[in-house]
Amino acid sequence: MLFAKNETQDLLEGFQIDAPYVTEVRRLLQSLWRQQGSTTLEKQVYMVTSAAREEGKSTTCALMAVVTARVFRRRTLLIDGDLRRPTIHSLLRVARGPGLREILEGTMSIRDATRPTALPLLSVIPRGDSVVPASEAYTDDAFARLIKDSRANYDFVFVDAAPVVPVIEPILMAEHVDSILVIAGAPCRFSRRWFRKSPASCSTTR
Repeated sequence: MLFAKNETQDLLEGFQIDAPYVTEVRRLLQSLWRQQGSTTLEKQVYMVTSAAREEGKSTTCALMAVVTARVFRRRTLLIDGDLRRPTIHSLLRVARGPGLREILEGTMSIRDATRPTALPLLSVIPRGDSVVPASEAYTDDAFARLIKDSRANYDFVFVDAAPVVPVIEPILMAEHVDSILVIAGAPCRFSRRWFRKSPASCSTTR
C-alpha cells in the first residue's frame, strides 16, 4: 500500500516536499497529466473512492489535494464526501462541521461551509454535522450545484467519496466529476484504477 491505513495523522504538520510519499503523489498526478495528453492538468474535478473501508483512499485524496496546492501552486478544494465516516477534518485538523451536509440540506451557503487551511491555496469542505440520517443526507441537485460553483472558483477539486460497495452516494456523485480514482490496498502493494469519463462511457487506464 502506498500509505498507511492510519488516517488520523495531521498531513500538513511536518510536510516535507522531498518525502517518499510526496514523491509518489507527484508521480500519480503527473501520470494522470500524461494520460490526458497535455502539458498541464486539465480536468478539474477528481473523485477518489475504494471498494471497501481501510484502503487508504482518504489519505490518498487529501495528499493529492495538498500536493496540488503546495507543489503545483493551484487553487485547490478538498471535499469530504464520505457522509458516514468522515476523515478529512482529522487529516487537515479542521472542524468537522459545518460542511457538506449543511450544503446538501440548504442550511448553509457553500462559502460559509468552506474552511481555510494552513496552505493558502488549499480550502476544505468537511463532512459537516446533521441530525438527518446519512442515508437520507445526499441531495443530487445540491451536490451538482456545489461542483458547478467549485469549478468556477478553483483550479482543482478533489472529492473523498465513501467506498462504492456498501453505499449509493459515490455512484451518484460520479455523474458530476471528470475522473474517478479507485484505490485498492493490500499489504506491501498499492494499485489504482483511473476512470476517465466521457459522455458515453468510462474507459479504464492504469
